[in-house]
Amino acid sequence: MASLEEDEAELRIPGFLATADARVAQEFGVIALERVVTGKTGMRGFGKAAKVLQISVEEVEQGVASLTTVLARCVRYYLPRSQQLLLLADAGLQEVAREALADLLTERQEELYGEILSSVTSYRNLNWRLDIQVASRSLQQQSRPSYLLALATSNGVKHMEADFSVLKEVCAQLEAALAESRSAYSRRFQRFNK
Repeated sequence: MASLEEDEAELRIPGFLATADARVAQEFGVIALERVVTGKTGMRGFGKAAKVLQISVEEVEQGVASLTTVLARCVRYYLPRSQQLLLLADAGLQEVAREALADLLTERQEELYGEILSSVTSYRNLNWRLDIQVASRSLQQQSRPSYLLALATSNGVKHMEADFSVLKEVCAQLEAALAESRSAYSRRFQRFNK
């Protein structure tokens, strides 16, 4: 698990983009938002941008990746404009660039949030049944329990079968995750991402 400092470092925008004017920030914002929507990380046109800005292609790639992370967080957490501006300021962008990117997010808000919502899988219901095989020539007076599960999500229903030891391990993992979500680090991270 990454530390909070590493997470904050991920949000830092490289120098060339932090000092960029509104037009350059908006062009990079369009590329970053396309990455958020499509999930593709193509580098088409980065060589030309690097020549114009007189920097390396790697720096352009790093700038787009950092901006993608910041804008994805704005979209994922459905931040209002005031919090978008704060997050962009924390990332190191100048005021004109922050305003241009916040305007871009506002313009494409419906498309972006619709795309995010359509890609999120959400829990609907879990039905289960306990089956016990009580007779078999090979069991020799032993019973063999198994659980049949039907997990309904927004993407459909998945059918699974598990025995008691597997379900016990799943419960232990879920309880560990729940305990981790209550830890000091997690509370700091959640407060940072509100």
